[in-house]
Amino acid sequence: MRPAFLLCTALLSSAPSAAQIDLDSLWGVWHDTAHPPVDRLRAMSYISIDGFLYSDPDSAAVLAGMQYDLAVRHGNARYQGIATTTLGEYHMMKGDYARALERFTQAQRAFAEADEPVAQAKSISNMGVLLQELGDTDKALDLYRQSLALARAIPDTGSICAALINIGTLELAGGDTAAAAANYELCLRLSAGNPDQRDAAIAASDLGIIRSAQGERAEALRLHQQCLDRARAGGHQDLEAMALNNIGSHHLRVGELDLAERYGREALALARAAGFTKQESEVSGLLFNVYKQQGRSTEALKLLERKLALQDSLRSEDGRKELLRFGYEKRALADSLSFAAELAQAEDRRTIAELRAERNRNRAWAAAGAGVLLLGGLAAWSWTDRRRRRERFEKEAAHLETQALRSQMNPHFIFNALNSISAFVQGHDPDKATRFLSRFARVMRAVLENSRRSEVPLQDDLEALRGYMELERMRMDGRFDLRIEVDPAIDAQEVLVPPLVVQPFVENAIWHGMAGKEAGGLITLKVERRGDRLVYIVEDNGMGRMARREHQANEPPAKKTSLGTTITRARLDLVAKQHGRPAGFRTIDLPQGTRVEVELPLLLAHD
Repeated sequence: MRPAFLLCTALLSSAPSAAQIDLDSLWGVWHDTAHPPVDRLRAMSYISIDGFLYSDPDSAAVLAGMQYDLAVRHGNARYQGIATTTLGEYHMMKGDYARALERFTQAQRAFAEADEPVAQAKSISNMGVLLQELGDTDKALDLYRQSLALARAIPDTGSICAALINIGTLELAGGDTAAAAANYELCLRLSAGNPDQRDAAIAASDLGIIRSAQGERAEALRLHQQCLDRARAGGHQDLEAMALNNIGSHHLRVGELDLAERYGREALALARAAGFTKQESEVSGLLFNVYKQQGRSTEALKLLERKLALQDSLRSEDGRKELLRFGYEKRALADSLSFAAELAQAEDRRTIAELRAERNRNRAWAAAGAGVLLLGGLAAWSWTDRRRRRERFEKEAAHLETQALRSQMNPHFIFNALNSISAFVQGHDPDKATRFLSRFARVMRAVLENSRRSEVPLQDDLEALRGYMELERMRMDGRFDLRIEVDPAIDAQEVLVPPLVVQPFVENAIWHGMAGKEAGGLITLKVERRGDRLVYIVEDNGMGRMARREHQANEPPAKKTSLGTTITRARLDLVAKQHGRPAGFRTIDLPQGTRVEVELPLLLAHD
């Protein structure tokens, strides 16, 4: 059973469902600085939560951090709270309760400052979820009841349903099945017609568990299937994994081992792909029991070992102690400067009282002046120290975010390169396949070496790109030529660039620009210096974007979006943040073909 966690997109007007999210349009709003900051922040809420949180949590965390930075710069407490709530849910998914506590506490302060009662009700409920995960059920129940009372006073249906689910979960754990079932049924009735069916999916799942325990197996299976349908409709992959696990457990209980294995394996693949540690642990237990009953001892043992390892990472007592230490240390850090100021003020008051008793006006004025200087010095030191720590934090955060995005780019590149190898090998030409694999190995070595650093020499990056382009040229039987030109004013060994930052644009030029060409294709990669900027230019002589759109209009819509371009856009934002200079790209339609210009700060190795 899973407590209901509340995100704060309900604060946004006209919130679309997950199925209605148009990421390309939202990215356009986010990157267009002509839009008001509140519009950009709202767009990023949809991107990070609806677009990524339940399908790609690591990306969601990076995006929420970007949203938080913008909200701080514009003093928007509401969106600071939304971003930190998203980060808190991310850390909950990963089992990192210490960081989740920090984020939820931060969100609660932000929503209080913004005077958002709905969000405050959600934050109180989220704190209860965290305490419940840590085993402090009494405090969790108290917080759930506070949230329910506040939600009913507003009133807010989503917060009411979440509180009912959470109270029901604790009632069920305490043996009060009838009260828990009543809360779940009330939530299902209140959720009817609500566009966001996440709470209803959770309630259906928990009610299904109760009905299964009561022997009503057909009704239990119906409720679990209802949870699965609602989770899939809303794009909630964590609930989808939970529902698949529950359906598999149902089939295990009735002895239908093949069906139990089928649903269990589907749930395990989903949980592993999305990084849902808790769900993976539960599904590993299900498949352990399935394999054990099937007599598959080796596979059963592996899954049991995996389940125990995951449980240790989620539930260890050391983790709970670390949570308490982290909380106390965080509070001590936040209060240290104000405590020092209070001591200084107390000392000033004592000194002034002594001086008045002695009736020594000159000494009193001197001490008062010293006190003012002391407080002024303390204030100056405090301000300088806070700024220094904030700058260091922002720099480290940007560096970590860049690492996360770069770790996504490399799998994306490898995936496409392996597709090329597969296509070539299927052509039944072993000699060429061997040469292709040998060249691919050299390219992969260069890519992996470059991926260890946030910046690499331009020459190393170009070598990796040349290797990739040659691989694709081989795959396409030489239907295009490639040309790499570097401005003579550039020292390719001294200039530093983010690794593979233009690879998605080269890939687009090959896969889209060269599509349909039998011969005569040309892809040019130029590197120029423009003042204090370095410019990559990727140009092809293909059909161009407009012609391609017209061609695609008569074909079924493609399912795949350009993940590489999306990641690159975010990487360039972080490069600009780290170095304090603009970074970005623009696409130019040519009479024949397309040109992409990627601008970066000019970075030199000796700087």
